[in-house]
Amino acid sequence: MIFRTVIVALLVATGGSCFAQRIKIDKKKLDFLKNQTEVAVQLIFPEDFVIHGDLSEKEFIEKMKKKYGKIDKSLGLKWFETYEKAKKETWRDAFIQGINERLVTYSDLKFVSSDKETNYRLVIEADWMYIGYGGSASVGREEGKLEVTLRFFKTSEPDSQLYFTQSPKVIGNYAYGEFGDIERIRECYNKLGYLLSIQLKRILK
Repeated sequence: MIFRTVIVALLVATGGSCFAQRIKIDKKKLDFLKNQTEVAVQLIFPEDFVIHGDLSEKEFIEKMKKKYGKIDKSLGLKWFETYEKAKKETWRDAFIQGINERLVTYSDLKFVSSDKETNYRLVIEADWMYIGYGGSASVGREEGKLEVTLRFFKTSEPDSQLYFTQSPKVIGNYAYGEFGDIERIRECYNKLGYLLSIQLKRILK
């Protein structure tokens, strides 16, 4: 009886967590996706976006370079190079993987990198990030978190926004490694793709 109660409680908690992370969309305004096979994805990071709770990106970068630089100055530089690559490629590719893995089960639509020519593009604008903390041990660690604005544009009219929606607070799976902070945000973008794919099923299936 106790075992059954625990299982039910876990299921309720999990369901509540998924619902809390649901992305709201407008089916009519995104109807144009039905006839598309590819949508380009671009990540942007405005100057005023907040990272690790309450830091500007500049403050965050200096803090992390100093943190890793205490061990080895070259490690601080390596972290910065990895971070810059993540903003351009790693996090974008994680989002694309997260959304396409589910889309392929019910649609021919694919999300692709922004260097491909497509009729439409999705711009993912970072609003807030929290990098989490901890190492390989299960005690004393926390997942990364992410909030973004999703903006759809017609490629031929880059200044004309077709639709936008803001994500809830996306909680990624836990990750660690040489630069665990970057990996945990990667998991957030992967989860973001998964969450958007759930909502797009209402349009594409």
